[in-house]
Amino acid sequence: MIVLSPNRYLAVLAGVLASAMVVAGCSSRIEKGENKAHDIPSTQLKQWSELHAGPYEIPERALRSYAYAAAAMGKAQPGCGLGWSTLAAIGDISSDHGSASSGIITGEGIVVPALRNLTQANPAHAKPAADTDAGKYDGNETIDVTMGPMQILPSRWEQFATDADNDGRADPDNYDDATLTAARFLCAAGGNLRNGEGWANAVSQFNRTPGFVEKVHAKAMTYGR
Repeated sequence: MIVLSPNRYLAVLAGVLASAMVVAGCSSRIEKGENKAHDIPSTQLKQWSELHAGPYEIPERALRSYAYAAAAMGKAQPGCGLGWSTLAAIGDISSDHGSASSGIITGEGIVVPALRNLTQANPAHAKPAADTDAGKYDGNETIDVTMGPMQILPSRWEQFATDADNDGRADPDNYDDATLTAARFLCAAGGNLRNGEGWANAVSQFNRTPGFVEKVHAKAMTYGR
């Protein structure tokens, strides 16, 4: 698994790991509720993400989410070995880091407009997935469509959805929530992602489109240099 770990990252990461959420205890079915004032855990990595966003050509708010999700999973499931570079590569291939369809990321990490059923990670237009959520998460009552900056299917969201920014709700259009949800899925699917076979198995289960694994691997290698 390719993971960048410069000294500055490790210094900031130490603080994150000390207070990262225990992902294993997070609800996988958190409903949208009332917004309340809250501290956003990923803010702890803002200094690092501001420093590295330019060199990696990744929006700062997106990079912060990738790094925090990897740090949180390192705390909750150290055996997984998921690196931020894998999450960033998936975010790039899936939604251009949230910028597809003229998307923008707000300071709170919300991608607007909501990204649904993007084709850039699935140019061959795979057979539509049968509806599993009656439109509860994706707004489509006919078929399941991928959602948010990480383009997660409703069936996977239902199982792994996580409130990563502590606002009381898991939102597929919130970058922190979407990235940590994707991270939980990848660790569950692949086991030890430090192992090439485990990594490839996890990424292929995340998106079965032919060529997706190869694209993500190439991008992760670039970020991991």
